[in-house]
Amino acid sequence: MGDIVDTAVAAGSFKTLVAAVQAAGLVETLKGTGPFTVFAPDDEAFARLPQGAVDDLLKNLPQLKAVLKYHVITGKLTVDEIGQMKSAKTVQGQEVRIDNHWWHLHMNPKINDANITSKDIVTDNGMIHVLNRVLMPNMELTCPVCGMGFMKTDALNYHTEMGHAAEKAQELTPPVEVIPAVEMPAAAEVTGGLFEIICDVAGNYRFHLKAANGQIIAVSQSYGTREAAIKGIASIKKNAPIANIADFTTVGGTMPELRHETGIVQDPVFEVQSSTVDRFRFHLKAANGQIIAVSQSYLTRQSAEKGIASVKKNAPTAKVVDHTTM
Repeated sequence: MGDIVDTAVAAGSFKTLVAAVQAAGLVETLKGTGPFTVFAPDDEAFARLPQGAVDDLLKNLPQLKAVLKYHVITGKLTVDEIGQMKSAKTVQGQEVRIDNHWWHLHMNPKINDANITSKDIVTDNGMIHVLNRVLMPNMELTCPVCGMGFMKTDALNYHTEMGHAAEKAQELTPPVEVIPAVEMPAAAEVTGGLFEIICDVAGNYRFHLKAANGQIIAVSQSYGTREAAIKGIASIKKNAPIANIADFTTVGGTMPELRHETGIVQDPVFEVQSSTVDRFRFHLKAANGQIIAVSQSYLTRQSAEKGIASVKKNAPTAKVVDHTTM
């Protein structure tokens, strides 16, 4: 058994898809550990596109990436599992519709308007389901620079304003480099964000995230091991830039996304809450629903907004310093 790419190459009926994956630089991603579920249009599906459409895609790298990533969802899902869903979040960022009416009639569910012609092709790092049509994301809600897709215009605008941080966060993430505190440069030489790993009074591991000005903007839960704390930092680095924002307060504000729309595949999300009229906090939930960071208390909702923006900006590139090895 091979990975997704090797399986597609060996099948011989995905020549156009494989060529497009190679042109978009996504081979390494689809050879990764995943797992991924790929809705794979065969050569006949690409042939159904208007004349010149494939050539146009190959000349437009962001659009090509958008189309290809729109065919991939995370997880290793069989058709029976997909048939119980109404929609699924793709790696590109937008959702595909799942018509499970067909599944209840003992037929394969439809993905948008495409039929699954061959199902449950198992690979080392995921699952392939063959489609008879090419799926197309909503290009009006797709970033023309990096190809990331969004469900709402405000989210796309926010992504653009943040310098395409969401696309950067979805690239293959290298292992977190941890610097022993004794090797850390002097404070005057430190620029950018900083994660600091510490031991609490109970002997457990925690970390906090500092902004470039030294202010603590988020703190973690307690971890039993140093390695678990490092994984928590990696999760924040990955999830913070792409997280939606859900407002659970009753005070007006200017956040671009005010309601978190729960779906089959959950997005990472910053949840803003207020325990009293004049106190606001937020926490960051990963895609699995686990809270991985919480904020300080803010006097105004606008200050909480700025705190979220600071986490989104500082977390991805923040250095990690370990104070537990001194």
